[in-house]
Amino acid sequence: MALVGVEKELHFAPAKRYKTNIVKMFCKQGFRVWYTFLMNTSELETTARALVADGKGILAADESTASANKRFAAVGVEQTEENRRTYREILMTTPEAKNAFSGVIFYDETFWQNTSDGHSTWASTGLSRVSSGQGKPLRTYCAENGIIPGIKLDEGFVDLPGFPGEKISKGLDTLPERALKYRDAGAKFAKWRSVIAIDHVEGGANIPTEECVNANAFVLARYARICQEADLVPIVEPEVLFDGKHTAKECEEALSRVLSQLFVAMRAYRVHLSGAILKTSMVLPGKDSDIAIDALDVSERTVRVLREYVPEELGGVVFLSGGQTPQDAFRNLDAIVKKGPHPWGVTFSYSRALQDPVLKHWAAHREDSVGAKKIFARQLAFAVAAREGKLPPNTTAESFVSASQDV
Repeated sequence: MALVGVEKELHFAPAKRYKTNIVKMFCKQGFRVWYTFLMNTSELETTARALVADGKGILAADESTASANKRFAAVGVEQTEENRRTYREILMTTPEAKNAFSGVIFYDETFWQNTSDGHSTWASTGLSRVSSGQGKPLRTYCAENGIIPGIKLDEGFVDLPGFPGEKISKGLDTLPERALKYRDAGAKFAKWRSVIAIDHVEGGANIPTEECVNANAFVLARYARICQEADLVPIVEPEVLFDGKHTAKECEEALSRVLSQLFVAMRAYRVHLSGAILKTSMVLPGKDSDIAIDALDVSERTVRVLREYVPEELGGVVFLSGGQTPQDAFRNLDAIVKKGPHPWGVTFSYSRALQDPVLKHWAAHREDSVGAKKIFARQLAFAVAAREGKLPPNTTAESFVSASQDV
């Protein structure tokens, strides 16, 4: 089967701009068929702006089942689907959440689950899932409270053959069908995570290698374009891992290489940058380096990289916490924001920095959902203040950090 593609921009009305990818396909019977995929650039840009709106950030509630179970095991909580649902419901139904979150990134399991007044019972039916029960889907609950539902679309990582210690994300082969499935169920944006390690390999090349950086940039760019053709705003996350003994200088060099190649690839694969968002690491010394984290140094190095390599037309920049303590994650974000104004909206997309104190309390007091929500509300207040560059200098947040995500 041969494919011929032509891309052009169409103007159907003053209020809407579309990009169309017209593909001519020749099937075995010799018939010629034209397929047209419309990209609503205005809608993508509107959603991207909403996700980085003033005073709000994004909740990353997309930990895989394996990652969630590791965190539960670390605090003595039984690893069951119902416990994962209950815990995530506490987060999303905290009253302050609707004023603090622009969006929430779901994992597949949670995307199909319901609120506690009627638990979901779902089963695969091809590419769709069927929910039953009297409750409301958590994604619907969020949307009705002004929180945009999103979905994690990468399917984890595999070793990059021939490159010890390096990974590449997977899931592109089924992505077009999955993107449409989640869009039709209410998702407005998506996220795809790649991981980049920094290490000195004895007897081999230091990592990240150029091949690993390029391979992951290709995957992120293809994901982003496919999402946009399904009317989903893509969040691209090339996470430079906090794990390791590297210095801040080495982290800055690695992040520079990663972002430089990422945007080369995104332009090459015709991603509409104003309708896409970058989720990035901060420039930090490695967790095992014994080098203290200094917010001023973090902000200077991080902003320098972003201004050098991130296009000004990008829809927004959000930061991951990546295993920092909540206190470091809030203070570093506050310092980065104070380096502005920035050409893009800047905010948080935190998981552990927001959740860890909540998880710790809930594990010890399982019936005290009210107390857990109060702790979460406090974490949200810290994050929003940091996102505005208004974190009080004497802010003291907890230092507990749960188990890391799978790599």
